[in-house]
Amino acid sequence: MSSKIDIEVNDELDFEVGDSVIVIKEDGTIGKIILPEMGVGTTRTAGYKKMLEVIDFVKPGAKKDFTEYNKKKLH
Repeated sequence: MSSKIDIEVNDELDFEVGDSVIVIKEDGTIGKIILPEMGVGTTRTAGYKKMLEVIDFVKPGAKKDFTEYNKKKLH
């Protein structure tokens, strides 16, 4: 498995169905998280789990908060 991250600076955004975006502000805080339509299946995907790792890295404890919020929203 590769840990390479592709970085591209571009004036237009090129998203595919299922992509998620984490906006990290200049000061290092999480500004916004943009996700695809959320369903129970989404929370089981590798991409969703990786997104949780990233937000918890940037803001420790965010993974737990985000997971609890989505449980309430999806049920």
